Amino acid sequence: MKYLRWSLISILPLALVLYFTMNVEPNAVRYESNPDLIFVKEGWKGNPLDSDCKFVNHEFPFKNDFNKVIKWRFSRNPQREEKENDTFRLKVQHAKEFLQSKDDGMLWVGHASYLFRINGKLIITDPIFTTPIWFMDRYSKLPFEPNELKNLDYILITHDHHDHLSKESIQLLVKNNPKVKVLTGLRLGKYIEDWLDGADYQEAGWYQQYNIVSEDIKITFMPTRHWSYSGFLQFNKRLWGAFHIQSDKVSIYYCSDSGFGSHFKEVGELFPTIDYAIIGVGAYKPEWFMGPVHTSPADALKATEQMKARNLIPTHFGTFDLSDEPIGEPYREVNRLHSNYKDKFALVNLNIGEFLRF
Repeated sequence: MKYLRWSLISILPLALVLYFTMNVEPNAVRYESNPDLIFVKEGWKGNPLDSDCKFVNHEFPFKNDFNKVIKWRFSRNPQREEKENDTFRLKVQHAKEFLQSKDDGMLWVGHASYLFRINGKLIITDPIFTTPIWFMDRYSKLPFEPNELKNLDYILITHDHHDHLSKESIQLLVKNNPKVKVLTGLRLGKYIEDWLDGADYQEAGWYQQYNIVSEDIKITFMPTRHWSYSGFLQFNKRLWGAFHIQSDKVSIYYCSDSGFGSHFKEVGELFPTIDYAIIGVGAYKPEWFMGPVHTSPADALKATEQMKARNLIPTHFGTFDLSDEPIGEPYREVNRLHSNYKDKFALVNLNIGEFLRF
């Protein structure tokens, strides 16, 4: 059954990539943005769209390479035995301290989900309380019961992939937090409008700052090197991205899914003195295949250095089995490689449910 589940999981991304990579390389023909929001980058026209009105990466457009799909699908994983025998599990503690406190700080919920309390405002990113697909395992427990999460102010959603966008989780949060507001990328808010039961949402393009009531918090949607998909032939119809969260006390860059690119250095140029860079280190093997859309541990370290952040918090590992590397390898590798960067920034390894105060 274990191998059956892995085979089914591997077929799904293959089917997506087969269609996606058989399209020609897109060229931008027009641009899209939210006219009600300001840009933080001077001269930016908006998000580029191709002739099919699909969003494209402005630096690294996807190219037609069917051979890579075939190579990946039929290549043997050289770490298969190591992967099967890896007993690594993230440590989990109950989030009682965070939930009962009024102090500012952050908490890792698991995978790409984080809770932030900044100037009293409660924010969650990419909430997923179950699994992306019913037959997948969840290898880290939640640090709280989802119904315990009350007084939520904002839900931040990076993109529409199933390990980041959960209908069940969104609906539960909206039900328990009827005044919550959703902040996301262009066209994604409209896509999930029926899930929100009337709750407000706001869509932004890259480099756009959201209009929010909290004048002491600024949230900006930033570029990533990725893609989107949430239904048959629905490639790149909705925008993907990262978030920068700024207050008078803390500056946070939350990335999650992205291949490596110049956008990391640019973050540091637009927002100097980032305190915490939260960057994915998992789902990166085989690197020749996953590299364009997911940062490896080495990439995450390099990205943190380029943006001149003070701390790196590695994420996107240990909860779901999404690629070829052993489940604990991202943790081991990012810690091993950090010795080359320890004089430049700190590596913060959070346990799930651990309260990191700002």
